Amino acid sequence: MDRARVAVSTGFLLQGFTFAAIVTQTPRQQDRFGLDEADVTLILVVVAAIAGLGSVLAGILATRRSSAAALTTSLVGIGVGAAAIGWAPSYPLLLAGFVVYGTALGGVDATMNMQGVRVEGLRGRSMMTGFHACWSIGGIVGAGYAALASRLDVSVAANLTVAAILVAAAALVVRRDLAVDAPGSHVEDLVMATTVHVPWRPVLLFGLVICLFYAADTGTGTWSSVYLEDAMDASAGLVPLGYAAYQAGALVSRLLGDHLVRRAGAAPVVAAGTALGLVGYVAVLVAPTAVAAVVAFFVVGLGLAVVAPLGFAALGAAVPPEAADAAIARMNIANYVGAILGGGLIGAVAEGGGLRWAFVVPLVLVAPILLLARSFGRADPAARRPADQTSPDPTSPGPTTTDPA
Repeated sequence: MDRARVAVSTGFLLQGFTFAAIVTQTPRQQDRFGLDEADVTLILVVVAAIAGLGSVLAGILATRRSSAAALTTSLVGIGVGAAAIGWAPSYPLLLAGFVVYGTALGGVDATMNMQGVRVEGLRGRSMMTGFHACWSIGGIVGAGYAALASRLDVSVAANLTVAAILVAAAALVVRRDLAVDAPGSHVEDLVMATTVHVPWRPVLLFGLVICLFYAADTGTGTWSSVYLEDAMDASAGLVPLGYAAYQAGALVSRLLGDHLVRRAGAAPVVAAGTALGLVGYVAVLVAPTAVAAVVAFFVVGLGLAVVAPLGFAALGAAVPPEAADAAIARMNIANYVGAILGGGLIGAVAEGGGLRWAFVVPLVLVAPILLLARSFGRADPAARRPADQTSPDPTSPGPTTTDPA
């Protein structure tokens, strides 16, 4: 068994699980504290903003110690944040709990991608879309867990505390199997190697792609249900299916993505996925019925979901191995800039011109990715497999450098 691959996949799954366990409690938290939409929006903005800081802090910790240590610390942190959110007795303390969670969330987002890029480079094969598929699976499991807890009338505090314990325990179990860092990636080595630096051009280039993707992704996730209800007059049972269809498409896309990259290359996969996503958004705009709109959201997810994992992989291929952790931590900030941008722009258009036209926003935002797809041509993991990793690395814990059969 490829223990490093399992450990990194577990990190992605735990993040998706915790995120779903928390966000699915939003209606109960609104009832509990009397929150309106403005309060919820404030929480979302705070989490996104503080997560950017968490990403920077994780980059510093990864450089000073290791990305494995930073990922483990951050996973325990999202567990602590989840428990704090569950037990908060007032809105200010609830907001404080989300600050803890958001800081750790940024750390997990950055370091799980650091680890994913590291393992992919060691194996010399595309693996990043599969790692991101584990996030989607974790989200599905987390939503199911939250639904069961609600059905059993388990309190929010108990619900999120159990989730926190599970996440922290799992993080500690797999920590020894996470990938070792690249030689020269720690601060002592960086002091000696004065020529090592983080090139900004690939960080900004792929950061723009990540920003545009997450603007569309967050906007779709936030507004798809509202779109179906208000613009399409969908029934109550059909309203949640827009988001579900989008996530189902994303899961399929990510499960197949690595295989497609190995056969065709990253650039054609990104170009085809973006084009399919654009077709899906056009279908959302012109959908004659709610059912047709749900199918269109599935098409959007099926196309676009490969963009983010391949963006992180492409950055890992474009910078020196010793600079990869710092580069990923910096680029990950674009994730949260996009999240704020997408949700805000779609909301503004929806308020000013109606929801039917609101999804022109992600259509416009995603289009430039098609022009940037050629930049993903360097994201072939086989080309960046370290020469000293063609045989098992004796410093790795367990069989973490042998390619799985």
